[in-house]
Amino acid sequence: MRIDSQQLHRVSLSAEDGRYNELGFADRSSRASDETGPMAVREPDDKALIVDGSAAGGQSTAWKTVEFVVPADLRAEEATSKPPDGAYAWMVIAACFVSLMLSIGINDAFGVYQQEYQLNEFPEASASLISWIGTIQFLVMCIGGVFSGFLCEHFDTRVLNAIGAVIMGAAFIAGSFCKSVELLMVTQGLLYGLGASFPFVAGTAIPSQWFIKRQGLATGIALSGSGIGGMWMTSATSALIRTLGRPWAMRVTGIIAMVAVLLVSPWMRVRLVPHRSERIVDWALVKDRRFCLFLAALVFAIAAYFGPFYQVPSYSVVVLHKSETWGSNMDTLMNGLSVVGRLSVGMLADMVGPLNLLVANTALAALSLLVLWVPFDSVGTLLAVDLLFGFAIGGIVSVIPVVAAQVFGLARLPSIIGLLFISYFVGGLLGVPPMSALLDNVGHRTDYTSSIWYMAMLPVCSLLFLVAMRFTVTRKWRARV
Repeated sequence: MRIDSQQLHRVSLSAEDGRYNELGFADRSSRASDETGPMAVREPDDKALIVDGSAAGGQSTAWKTVEFVVPADLRAEEATSKPPDGAYAWMVIAACFVSLMLSIGINDAFGVYQQEYQLNEFPEASASLISWIGTIQFLVMCIGGVFSGFLCEHFDTRVLNAIGAVIMGAAFIAGSFCKSVELLMVTQGLLYGLGASFPFVAGTAIPSQWFIKRQGLATGIALSGSGIGGMWMTSATSALIRTLGRPWAMRVTGIIAMVAVLLVSPWMRVRLVPHRSERIVDWALVKDRRFCLFLAALVFAIAAYFGPFYQVPSYSVVVLHKSETWGSNMDTLMNGLSVVGRLSVGMLADMVGPLNLLVANTALAALSLLVLWVPFDSVGTLLAVDLLFGFAIGGIVSVIPVVAAQVFGLARLPSIIGLLFISYFVGGLLGVPPMSALLDNVGHRTDYTSSIWYMAMLPVCSLLFLVAMRFTVTRKWRARV
């Protein structure tokens, strides 16, 4: 990949050295230098293709020679003397786990608030209008993530994480006093999303920097925090609303989120930083065909992500005639399976390849909705959808940063993840709002068929872009990418 718009350096990499993964090439380790010359990697041919995406040269079967040109500002500097793969690295993973557990877990639990607002507090408001509270929350997290990624490269991530914790807590406490959907959009939606964008970006990007040998597993453990958070936050929120009422449920949630994230902020630090760049967006990435395909795939994957979480609770009550508690428990089950998916796929990513697993899990998500939820309206099939979709979507979320690290590099991973959040933003717009509008205008708030069909086609579109990306990286079926 040649980039003409920047100062370029030709790097010489040796697989026998010890710092290869700082630039994020595959899963080997060697030192990057400013020496002019080719890069030699003692790997089979398909692994060399993984490193660059396009081989240039190579004369023997024992050595594969590849010329690779990288932007100067992608060369990494160590931000700390702490080594990767050590005890401190696991402390960082624990901190990321807690930060994601609260920041994303609260967002995942919005289905319970949607149910409360729609059925009890604002019965006259449309489902589409109410869904915008959670949608704004997620969209602001994503668009804020672009700037948060840039800030994480220029300022102390520990301080940024702490600032985010305070804003998150204040947003929910302020939201507890709101008596209209519009004010909740500002507090529970916009303000909370702004605060959560800091732990969201940091917790997603940092884990891959701290591990070389178990990168997929460590990232999967950290990102499983969001699934575990969604699981217990869903049940806890439902219980708090039943016993204390919605206002006090929000106050308790805000205080817990603020205190917990503040306590782990001292360990939320990056290990690598690039040479300083004043650009918020690295436009060189946009010229990379692999990145564009990845971005498009994530738009549809994220659009599909929140649909079942938001609509299953009310679907359970309206269509299956179950209790509100049963409906919220279905969200809890889905979050629980997403944790299993995050951990399982995280472990397998180091053996099978993260991009391969991303393709497989997206296919599973599409099948669970198309084959089970579209044609059937029964408790058994909804349980099956919960199990399969929960597992698949958890696996998708856990390998996104690992794919980004291995294909595009570790040095500017926070800003790369931030840039990927543009796809999250667009996906958020294409996801729940159209689904809710279909439910209101086509299904008249009782028939979910059109909404489910729309939901099911989103992972299908994502799968098409991922397959194209997979064959752009390498056309070899058995390559571990």
